[in-house]
Amino acid sequence: MPNTRIYWLHALSPTHVGIGRGVGYIDLPIDRDGVTGWPIIRGSAFKGVWADHYTQQLLPPESRGKDERKLDTPQSKLLKSAFGIADGDNSNSGALIPTDAQLVCLPVRSFRGTFAWVTSPLCLRMLLRTLSVLAAIQDLPEGVPFPKEPDDKANQPGEACCVGNTLVEAGGIYLEDLDFKAVPNDTLTSKWADFIAKSVFANDAAWQAQFQKRFAVLPDSAFDFLCETGTEVHTRVKISDECKVVEKGALWTEESLPSETILAGIVQCERVFQKNGATDTSINADKLLADFATKPLTLQIGGKATVGRGRMRCVFTEVK
Repeated sequence: MPNTRIYWLHALSPTHVGIGRGVGYIDLPIDRDGVTGWPIIRGSAFKGVWADHYTQQLLPPESRGKDERKLDTPQSKLLKSAFGIADGDNSNSGALIPTDAQLVCLPVRSFRGTFAWVTSPLCLRMLLRTLSVLAAIQDLPEGVPFPKEPDDKANQPGEACCVGNTLVEAGGIYLEDLDFKAVPNDTLTSKWADFIAKSVFANDAAWQAQFQKRFAVLPDSAFDFLCETGTEVHTRVKISDECKVVEKGALWTEESLPSETILAGIVQCERVFQKNGATDTSINADKLLADFATKPLTLQIGGKATVGRGRMRCVFTEVK
């Protein structure tokens, strides 16, 4: 598929992309996929902070915060074409179209090795289906033929991928209160570990090696359970300015994606829109995508930024 990039999100701090007030025991839950129940980051949430990042970079300080419709510079035109503008008859949604970022790996506490990046056969099959639709990507594993293992077994990269897997203790992998028998898989598990590591930690051999040593493919049922219970839940309070105690009713809980979570989505740029839906031929769609979807970024996504939530690395992978 032409004019397309894969974008990977790697959480550097707990990230709260919420849906408002919840109905369960968590007052402010995170957004989840309606079918799988897995955590998700919507394309609209990503696109907004992506646009804000480049607005801060490309526009001069004296013009920031002003009405973009009144700016007539090459940089402002580029931003309007890429991310859209609300301007009556001239409104458009922008040429860059990101999909929702789907979960790829969830970090889970481990008895040995501190934590593991875990996924499941279904999660990898969904990722493979998404990537296969785009084009043939170099080094992409050809399938996910994991055998139907009992729920007490987990696939891990074999010795061909990494020497001395960080997670294994006496032939087992112990995550939270779940115990699994480690099943080395030198074929596809190692290939998936290598592919994700090179995509998320491009040009960083040390972190690629760390990922490969901490990667595990759990049974689908165990992964579903960890996606439901393995997120971070923080208790927050509001202190009275006068009494310096918790105000009445000002106690709530917030859910966050844990640090080290990895998600992936797609960015596409088919054509550059103009007034009334016409195509702007003065701007090349492939160049626009290359301008905004090439360099790694550090973004703040979601809420609670003032308490350190939402710092994420964004890495773009070119589709060849």
